[in-house]
Amino acid sequence: MKLDQVAVSAGLIRKVLLAALIGAGFILVLEPTHTENVPILAAFALWFTHLFLAAALFLTGVLVLQRFRCPDPIPAIASGLVLPIPFALGSLVLDYGFGNADDDLQAAGTPVSVFLNEIVTITPLALAVAVAMTFLLRRSPSDESALQTEGQPKEFSPSLKQLIHSVPSALGDDIIHLHAQDHYVEIVTTEGRALLSEQFGDCLDKLENLNGLQCHRSHWISLEHVDSVSRKGSAYTCKMSNGDLVPVSRRRYAELRDKVDAAFTNARRQ
Repeated sequence: MKLDQVAVSAGLIRKVLLAALIGAGFILVLEPTHTENVPILAAFALWFTHLFLAAALFLTGVLVLQRFRCPDPIPAIASGLVLPIPFALGSLVLDYGFGNADDDLQAAGTPVSVFLNEIVTITPLALAVAVAMTFLLRRSPSDESALQTEGQPKEFSPSLKQLIHSVPSALGDDIIHLHAQDHYVEIVTTEGRALLSEQFGDCLDKLENLNGLQCHRSHWISLEHVDSVSRKGSAYTCKMSNGDLVPVSRRRYAELRDKVDAAFTNARRQ
């Protein structure tokens, strides 16, 4: 599972809460000097809040970088490196809020000095949280539903790049059609198009579980993006959602027509 598939969901929040609870308990077992004079329940709450805040900030960074289509693993690395800065600010607020401000920090002098000292102090914890979150998200293939947005199907659907590794990440996962061109394959998605150094037959094998059809010896289309199917004389064409016209072979026309009609009928029933 790639980290760039992360999406906010109730399942993901539960994961973060559970990890923060376990982490807070582990830290208390180590008896850190920072909370040695704090009642155990207050100390547990303080460490839990720290860990949950760090995890939330890390995931926020990953999600923001996803919006800019940064390829994996850049979102995880960049978020982990930047994490100590916002986490230091949140940590200071929490420490003062719990009445547990560090004497060494209070003696540091100016607010800027206090903030810089806090960054140095919490950086190991911030990086540990970033590594733990990355490991947690990458090592949970049995719980893919926790990384899906609400309302999506529960079954796991691999990304387009997982199916065809040479597909640029910027093209996203919503494929419209494929076209064989000599020794290359042109792939068209809702985000753009690109030429891949792939065999057309190999691509068809990798896409066999998607809702698509090889409508011509050198063309494959996604049935979800078919706008219309038409016949003009002896030529058959399929108009896709992006306006592209794809040829349809005579022997595939009836099958495609039936599938499109069935999809239209099901849509009307829903």
